[in-house]
Amino acid sequence: PRVQGNNTPDIALFPQPGLMLDFARQGKMQDLSSIINVDQLRSSLVPGMLEAGTQDGKVYGAIVSMNVKSLVWYPKKAFEAKGYTVPTTIAELETLTNQIKADGTTPWCVGMESAAATGWVATDWIEDFVLRYGGPEKYDQWVRHEIPFNDPVVVQAAQEFEKLALTEGNVFGGRKGVVSNAFATAMNPMFQDPPRCFLHRQGNFITQKGFFPEKVRQNLDEEVGVFQLPGTDAASKPVLGGGDLAGAFTNDADTKKVMEHITGPDFKFADLAASSWISPHKTFDTSQYPDETTKTIAELAYASTVFRFDGSDQMPGAVGAGSFWKGMTAWISGQQDLNEALTSIEESWPS
Repeated sequence: PRVQGNNTPDIALFPQPGLMLDFARQGKMQDLSSIINVDQLRSSLVPGMLEAGTQDGKVYGAIVSMNVKSLVWYPKKAFEAKGYTVPTTIAELETLTNQIKADGTTPWCVGMESAAATGWVATDWIEDFVLRYGGPEKYDQWVRHEIPFNDPVVVQAAQEFEKLALTEGNVFGGRKGVVSNAFATAMNPMFQDPPRCFLHRQGNFITQKGFFPEKVRQNLDEEVGVFQLPGTDAASKPVLGGGDLAGAFTNDADTKKVMEHITGPDFKFADLAASSWISPHKTFDTSQYPDETTKTIAELAYASTVFRFDGSDQMPGAVGAGSFWKGMTAWISGQQDLNEALTSIEESWPS
């Protein structure tokens, strides 16, 4: 509203880069190369982090806080007692899934219920596997609708999600239960005795209060293990994530000072212990994180081969926060088959 009213702030933080780039297309955002040292910034960030804020070769937004989505959580004590090992490839993740199932436990816990936003959990799964099977180039083409929503790489991604976590006997509560299980507490059956599942894919925000059972959260490092959702081979370590991008509407001296500070490698959120904030800079001192779990997640992200911003957050709202959610829900609940769901999303893309 302030931008529309010609009362722009000097700086704004954007959790969804699409809106920022809309403003850039309207000529309202500053090219950050006139404000900060973009090349120096690029050198300390995980590869690919500036792409979400880039348009026509110009950088309009720089990430100042990162969240990591490509994570698989597990009940550490029970997992280790069973002798399970962390997988380093998708094939090894499939093997682990089958091993857990053969041992008599449902491998995965998945929950998608999120009131009016039900379905967003599945979009993260699809995006993660499009990034793995298609690489960043194909991923970017899909997000920008340069290839259709039902391109073969998207079908392959959805089929991998289905194979791992939606196959009969692979998910706690059954496939239809996925749609009705609340995303916020879907992981909690992992911590029953014995565990009702061993694997849960979700972003690092679930370390905050209100997600894991409180007694587990209070003893996070001992109770919870986490690994990066693997790639097609052990050397491939892509990470899907999100975060806040800082963009500038003015370029006076004060704006430059603040932008240099908040986008710099030494900036940190005021209260690390009360948040799940992670610096996007590979050079950040990980000893400053409040626990070993957060430190591990940060180090996984810093060692990643490429970062890509959440795809649905970059798509037009009618798709990314609309038909994509609805289509995934319809497919998983059995109302549509995969081809019907992907085709309906493709047809919903604004012309």
